[in-house]
Amino acid sequence: MIELDLDPGQLRRIGAEFGASEQDLRRAFARALSRTARSLRSQARQALRQGLGLRAASVLKARLKLDRLRAQGNRMGAAQLWVGTNDLRADAFKGKPRRGAGGAQVGGHSWPAGFVARGAGSGKVMVFERRGRARLPIEVATEPVHEEMVEILDRQVFAEARQLVMKNFRAEVKTRTIYKVGR
Repeated sequence: MIELDLDPGQLRRIGAEFGASEQDLRRAFARALSRTARSLRSQARQALRQGLGLRAASVLKARLKLDRLRAQGNRMGAAQLWVGTNDLRADAFKGKPRRGAGGAQVGGHSWPAGFVARGAGSGKVMVFERRGRARLPIEVATEPVHEEMVEILDRQVFAEARQLVMKNFRAEVKTRTIYKVGR
């Protein structure tokens, strides 16, 4: 989770530039925060898909949750982007599952104890691993991605978050004061 420390003086200067009331500032900030959070979620999905080499971004849909905390009293409100960084299944990565001399591989990822077989329910070709020395039980092979995900998000998504909030806030204040939208 990232926390942005925004300068209230800078927010008020932007409001004064356009002659915005306190209520206009609060509403503009709430909307700018929502827009920024939605934009960050979208950027995170794209960056993670490319950075991890995933087949589809739909795998990340349940792993990116957006929570909004409404303004109360002196608080301006907040937004939180939750990212699930638990292991990804082998079939989430780009590439065809292949059996090699040293196990199974999909794209650039390999599982030394893995083997390729069709899934019982789906009929999809997947990578499995045995748990123990016996024939059964087997489980779908997974890849730990926590460190990679955190690095990608910090480097590509959250680095520009403060500028994005300010850009959206400025646009919202301008829209509310000059064009009288949302009054």
